Amino acid sequence: MPKNMPAISYSKEGTNPVVDSSNSSYKIPFYKSNEYFTNYDSYINFIKATERLVRSDDRYKKYIAYLKNEVHLNRCQVLKGVTSEDDGVTIELHHGPIFTLFDYCAIILEYFLIKDWKISTYRIADAVLTEHQKNRIQCVMVSATVHEEIHAGNIFIPYTMAYGDLASFIKKYNTAISPEYKDQVNRYIDRSLLYDPNDFGVLDLNPELYKKGNDND
Repeated sequence: MPKNMPAISYSKEGTNPVVDSSNSSYKIPFYKSNEYFTNYDSYINFIKATERLVRSDDRYKKYIAYLKNEVHLNRCQVLKGVTSEDDGVTIELHHGPIFTLFDYCAIILEYFLIKDWKISTYRIADAVLTEHQKNRIQCVMVSATVHEEIHAGNIFIPYTMAYGDLASFIKKYNTAISPEYKDQVNRYIDRSLLYDPNDFGVLDLNPELYKKGNDND
C-alpha cells in the first residue's frame, strides 16, 4: 500500500500507524487509546466494527461448521425436528442466551484496557475468535425464524441449553466483567432455574387459520 493517496497520508507516531487527511479535522490512529473510548459513539462504533470482523472471518465460519459437523449441533435446538438438511432451512449460531456477541466483544475490550495492551478492532476480534475456538463462548444453534424471535424477546432459552463453557470465560475475564454484567448472569441463571424453555405461543399455529384451512377441505 502506498504511503500517500490523494488527500490522505499515512505516518507513524511512535509505533502507532496514523491516517491523516487535509479534509479531516483529526487524525485516525490504528491503535486506540483509552481516551478514544470515553466517547460513547466511538465506543459503540468500535464494538460494532469488531462484531462485523468476527462474523466475516473464515475462522468464525469454520467454527460454525465445527459445531454442526463435529459437535452435531446441526438442528434447531428449539424446533428439534428442523435440521440443516431440510430444504430452505438455515441453522444459525445465536450468541447467548446470557451474553451477546456485542457483550463478549465489550468484555474483551475492557480486559485489553485493564491490561494496557494495544487495541484495534483486529486484535479484539482475534481474541473473540480464539475464545470461540476454545469453546468458551456460549451459543445456541437455531433456525433463522427462531433466531429472529429470540432477538425480539419472544423465546426464553435456559442457559443450560447453550453450548460453551461460560464459567471458564467469566473466570478468565473476571476483572473486566462489570457489576452490571455479573448481575445479568445471576438474574438469567435464577430465571433458568425457575422456568422451562418457552416460546410464549409465538411458534404455535394460528387456530383460526387452521380452522379455515380445514373448512376448505
